[in-house]
Amino acid sequence: MDLFYEGRFVIYGGLIFGWLGLFLIWLFADFKHFFTASLATFGLLAFYWVLDAVVVTDKESAELVLEEISKKTKKGAVISTLSHLDKRFMTARGMDLESFKNWLIKNNADKLLKDIIFWDIENMGPSSDKSTRKIICMVKVKGNWGGIEEAIYRVEFLLQINKNQPPTILTFQLYDPINQNNRLEIGI
Repeated sequence: MDLFYEGRFVIYGGLIFGWLGLFLIWLFADFKHFFTASLATFGLLAFYWVLDAVVVTDKESAELVLEEISKKTKKGAVISTLSHLDKRFMTARGMDLESFKNWLIKNNADKLLKDIIFWDIENMGPSSDKSTRKIICMVKVKGNWGGIEEAIYRVEFLLQINKNQPPTILTFQLYDPINQNNRLEIGI
């Protein structure tokens, strides 16, 4: 069902391409119902546009959360991004939310991390319990963290889906962006 909401270019393109086909038939043949078919096509376009604007999928809400994290990091407020982590958050090496927060404060994350850029976000679908969802994306981290000014990773997020609220991050795992099956061990 997400393809219907997230495949907007296919649907918009299909409707527009269909209308262009109707227009060509009308130009070269005697198509008496062109205006009725045009109204129906434009009605479908308007209906889909409203549907697309009203329905926010899990992937779109996850993209909004990642965008918010990126904005706060760029402003130098890395610690405030922790509001997007679930209360049950756990790093890949077993650090809970409070320990992770203390680790970030101790390592001056607000001053050292300059930007986090997320792109190529893929929705891997719901987990077996349907209340969590996996999102995989590419991440570029900029700053001066351990002498590295810029690093690129493939990151897998496990999100807690909350009713009427943005999703929260339960955990994340870093992968090598070149050999994407290699998990990277991080010091947290």
